[in-house]
Amino acid sequence: MTSPFNRRHFPDYFLASPLAAALYPLHHLLCRLRGPPHLSPPDARPIRVVCISDTHTLEWTDIPDGDLLIHAGDLANDGSVREIQASIDWLRTLPHPHKVVICGNHDSYFDVRSRLAEDRDDPKSSSYAAVSSSTASLHSVDDPVSRIDWGDIHYLQHSSVTLTFPPPSTIAATAAEASTTRSRSLTLYGAPQVPAIVPFGPEHAFAYPPHHDAWSGTVPRNTDILITHTPPQAHLDLSPVYSTGCPYLLAEAWRVRPALHVFGHVHAAYGMERIYWDEAQRAWERLCAARRRRARNSRLGSLFGFVRDLLDLTGWVDAARVLGYGVMGVVWAKVWGGENRGSGWMVNAACMYRDSGKLGNKPQIVVL
Repeated sequence: MTSPFNRRHFPDYFLASPLAAALYPLHHLLCRLRGPPHLSPPDARPIRVVCISDTHTLEWTDIPDGDLLIHAGDLANDGSVREIQASIDWLRTLPHPHKVVICGNHDSYFDVRSRLAEDRDDPKSSSYAAVSSSTASLHSVDDPVSRIDWGDIHYLQHSSVTLTFPPPSTIAATAAEASTTRSRSLTLYGAPQVPAIVPFGPEHAFAYPPHHDAWSGTVPRNTDILITHTPPQAHLDLSPVYSTGCPYLLAEAWRVRPALHVFGHVHAAYGMERIYWDEAQRAWERLCAARRRRARNSRLGSLFGFVRDLLDLTGWVDAARVLGYGVMGVVWAKVWGGENRGSGWMVNAACMYRDSGKLGNKPQIVVL
């Protein structure tokens, strides 16, 4: 059976839902035509954010310069302190003024329930296995001792940090930057939990059943940048049919509406999307959610996707809303000169190229 983390061939998407397969490129084309979803304040210099994830003990040899570096988890493979510290040591050598890291499901040291025996205070203790079997507890058991030397890196685990970005120095500033005098602050929130859409072993950190709501009300409303390991449903998660993202995380993103949401986990869904938090996006997400259950069908069962789409009046209405509101957004931005306020980006920053074991996806850059 094909892994749910691998991208399917186009015929699979088309057979499961011809409507969604045809609408997908049109929706994203309209999003691109609308222009930047977020603009920097006119009296402060732009903040260059470099996004990476899923390096799995490997080191990207040429990380772009920026004001902020974000790593969205899976620093390691076996989750040991040895591997994690080696990755942290590499990140510490990078010149970015601010660095923020969360863990992923492979970074098991950060979840006491999932630690390797070599990293436990008492390797013979069986209490960890009992805790690991509890699917309700998503936060790590309290552990006051950390063996990781973080240096200048901010580690977030269900927590926030507010970073200040001063104006450029007059010596190094360009003519355009010289007129910007105001400092800027951004609040970042990071959380590692991932839905176990396949049976994860106890070595996987912060896994929860896919039907469990692990997100509602957890992200502070003042969050500018949201960092998670899992993607939200219907965005850079192999959607529209074979979606691996979390619907509860998507609902939480709608509540908070961050300017930037960085994640990884699904290597094959690497990329960047513009997010406008409007009726076009809401209709697209409804259409994707309605087709998600078709991912469980065999290829033979997917042959009926055409018939189901043909008779799905709600799907056709949502498709019309995606196109109609999308065109209105383009007219608003390009003809009337309106700004896209309160919008942003979603970035799947997985550097690992699919399941090749090699880093092949370049770091992503977003300017806020």
